[in-house]
Amino acid sequence: MDTRLMDHEYGYGLVSRFFHWAMFALLLWQVTSAALHYLLDEAAITDFFFGFHYSIGVLVLCLTALRGVWGLINLSRRPSHAGGLHRIAALGHVAMYLLLIAVPVIAIIRAYGSTRPFSALGVQIFSGMETEIEWMTNLGGEWHGFLGWTLFALIAGHIAMAFVHTYAWKEPLIARMTKGSELR
Repeated sequence: MDTRLMDHEYGYGLVSRFFHWAMFALLLWQVTSAALHYLLDEAAITDFFFGFHYSIGVLVLCLTALRGVWGLINLSRRPSHAGGLHRIAALGHVAMYLLLIAVPVIAIIRAYGSTRPFSALGVQIFSGMETEIEWMTNLGGEWHGFLGWTLFALIAGHIAMAFVHTYAWKEPLIARMTKGSELR
């Protein structure tokens, strides 16, 4: 196992791998809570998962910002991506990052415009408005779910392509993010 902190030409360092897999776990929780909320809104398991949805969304936003900064610091060190699909993959990653920011920000805007207080991670972020700010709640109502499911679809494509690269095209892509290096 490669224990380097920084990214390098053969793979990703410990910090990048931590961000990647921590966000994977948090986003798995989010898609589970959203699916349960959609399919089984009145079930106890939904209450359990969805009870953490706001806090995890704020955590995802914070980790995305930290991961983005870390990625920029390591940009020149990261493994190169060869082939014609490189640009498509880069666009897919940019789209995921934009949605990882937009989805929770839109939810926070919706919460800010509502009459209910908003807390995350056990901390009250703001109290509710005396009267609802309609454009803010409408923004969240119209876009948060749609963009969230769009993000999950991109993530599913990301995962599928990692398996295609590794098992169909015999490029040790998954090893870069699990072991920190390509098999040489």
